[in-house]
Amino acid sequence: MTRKRIAVVASHPIQYYVTLYRALAASPALEIRVFFASRIGLDETFDPEMGVNVAWATDLTGGFTHEFLPEAESIRRIGFRSVDNPSVGAALARFRPDAAVIHGYAMLTMLRALLWCRLHGVKAIMASDSSAHAARAGFRRWAKFVLVPLLLRQFGAALTMSDRAEAHLASLGYPRAGMFRTPMMIDAGFWRARERRADIRAGKRAALGLSDEDFVFLSVGKLHPRKRMIDVLEALARSSRRCVLLIAGDGEEREMLQAFVARHDLDVRFLGFINIDGLPALYSAADVLVHSAEIEQFGMVVLEAAVLGLPMVLSDRTGAIGPSSIARPDVNALVYPFGDIDALARCMARLRDDDALRRRMAAASLGISADHSGPKSVASVVAASA
Repeated sequence: MTRKRIAVVASHPIQYYVTLYRALAASPALEIRVFFASRIGLDETFDPEMGVNVAWATDLTGGFTHEFLPEAESIRRIGFRSVDNPSVGAALARFRPDAAVIHGYAMLTMLRALLWCRLHGVKAIMASDSSAHAARAGFRRWAKFVLVPLLLRQFGAALTMSDRAEAHLASLGYPRAGMFRTPMMIDAGFWRARERRADIRAGKRAALGLSDEDFVFLSVGKLHPRKRMIDVLEALARSSRRCVLLIAGDGEEREMLQAFVARHDLDVRFLGFINIDGLPALYSAADVLVHSAEIEQFGMVVLEAAVLGLPMVLSDRTGAIGPSSIARPDVNALVYPFGDIDALARCMARLRDDDALRRRMAAASLGISADHSGPKSVASVVAASA
């Protein structure tokens, strides 16, 4: 059997996409080669929004054939002009793919790859998790609605991750017939933890000084204004029952948030940046995930929580929400209008106080997340490349 050759062009090794690359590489029907435009993410780098050095504690390049384009060493940041690899066309020509998965269109390297595909009759497949129009009024917003639809027509298919991502593409004129739902995949450590969640939960709670009786909310994200962590604290302050909130993340708002906690005598544990290998234990220790972001194109924390069986309280700005997405309103998630603290507090109290609802939503999270284990994602890429 002749294997289909699929190229992937990505800006850098991204921890939540490399799992998909490994799954594709394991398929006997495919031959995969990933072309990275830069080495960003492989080495410890300073994250200005969190104020800490970050190096992902997971293998970002193992399990699939890949190469770094010659310009990769000199590219230090992600941006339209900064990610520019003139060599991408020659690299694709050497591989001779049947189809190419291109991560978006917002970098020069991706446009070069798209142009190469068009010139050589190779099907270009766009991969993107965008689910909202984030551009402000002005030229960029004009370009979004006038130029982007013209650009999108150059892609023969699009890999989509959620209902909202598909609605976003449709609003830009992309045909739904060209969209292929590709469930976002996740680091294998989360699936391993899922199988022994009860033991991990007990151990992590003991390490944090928590008892079985403590009700624990968890928020994961940068302490940045757009994540609106203050909304969660204000909702917690209005609670009639004392609960624990674990916050995994760091950033510029930490001192302000800690001052709020002190003023209101809340039981909040600021855990700082937690690397990917430490997150499964935190989700296992928690009872409910709370995510209050102002803009979240997808929200990997939602998938992480669902894989480990957590019900969720989410702002309606979270891209992963939808009737067939990982976060389904009133199935495994309670959704509230962004910025409405009273509504957020009611949702948190409802999941805290209604044991039957919480158990039902926890079971739903486990069931829904099973689609993200790999086979459906691989099948989607195969279908898109046809």
